Amino acid sequence: MGDPQLTVEATRSLEVFRAANDLYSRVFGYTAADHSLNPKLLSAIVGNGGTAVAATTPEGELVGFAYGFIGFDGTHPYLYSQAAFIDSAYQGLGVGRLLKQEQAVIATRAGLTSMRWAFDPILSRNAHFNLDVLGARGVRFAPRYYDEAFSDRLIVEWELDVAEPRTSGGGAARTASRATGSASPDALTSADWGRALPADAHGVIRVPIPSANPAATMDPVLVEALRFDVARTFADLFDRGYIAESCIRVDADTATYLFVPGGAE
Repeated sequence: MGDPQLTVEATRSLEVFRAANDLYSRVFGYTAADHSLNPKLLSAIVGNGGTAVAATTPEGELVGFAYGFIGFDGTHPYLYSQAAFIDSAYQGLGVGRLLKQEQAVIATRAGLTSMRWAFDPILSRNAHFNLDVLGARGVRFAPRYYDEAFSDRLIVEWELDVAEPRTSGGGAARTASRATGSASPDALTSADWGRALPADAHGVIRVPIPSANPAATMDPVLVEALRFDVARTFADLFDRGYIAESCIRVDADTATYLFVPGGAE
């Protein structure tokens, strides 16, 4: 598929919200009622400072959707993007980036200077998109984010320019990775996954993870062990003041997070 010729714009349509609920369930395979989108709740969110953004085809078919609300951490407000999801036929075409950028435009017009959202830290493709494609930074690790098993999340913050959202970063980790190459100094194996490697000459700490979705490629027992190792490593690094700046693929099996001390540029 070439250029999908989509329209990406804010919406307050109840009809679109109902279509978004159907798309959400289809994309993630959800069937339980507590994994559905409430169209009336979406209407209330948008009516009170939140955002809902739809990607539609020329025929009016909804193929992507994102929504968020205003968050506050005790010091400043931000737009929290709760979810963004795309029809499988349109994934990999940049639709996710368009949805996030439209949310960012809405946020900056409202006077907000940042966005935040959460994702599963063992998914390297999501990590690369959030950290390297968009230029967000991993600022906090949240174990059992939804108070249930396997819901550990990495919280990212995306700093927004008043005129244009930041879509690329030049932080220390990315600069270092360009200087030294994407591969780590030594060959990595699955035994390294989830564990912090020694800091390199730039002060960057690498944390290898599988390059493919572990849930789709690994035994569930091994996935649980990986989650335990990632949780322990990430909690320690954030406690020590590190932030996640990048996640890059180093070979067919492995990707690595790049962590730098907080405030490094």
